[in-house]
Amino acid sequence: MHNVNNATRSEIAECLDQLAAQTSWNEELWQRCYDLIKANWDDELVEYIYDDLVHSSGRPLLRSRSAYLQTYSQEFRNFAVALRSKMSLAEFKQQYE
Repeated sequence: MHNVNNATRSEIAECLDQLAAQTSWNEELWQRCYDLIKANWDDELVEYIYDDLVHSSGRPLLRSRSAYLQTYSQEFRNFAVALRSKMSLAEFKQQYE
């Protein structure tokens, strides 16, 4: 495992914030976020985001469309805050679970 650099963490966090703000399905934004997360999942927290948001739903980034946007918007925001704050996975779990 390695830590993702700050610029990449910020980019993923921004993408998650944008997802949280969506009121309707945005295929391009979802794909961009998915690609960023998957490309950087050798970071412990990013891997957890991938596992939590992708594997738990059985779909790439909750591809069940708009129904999940409201359900998971706070979770997207929590992950964004954790990434910007440079939290470890243990710190994230302690604060949000």
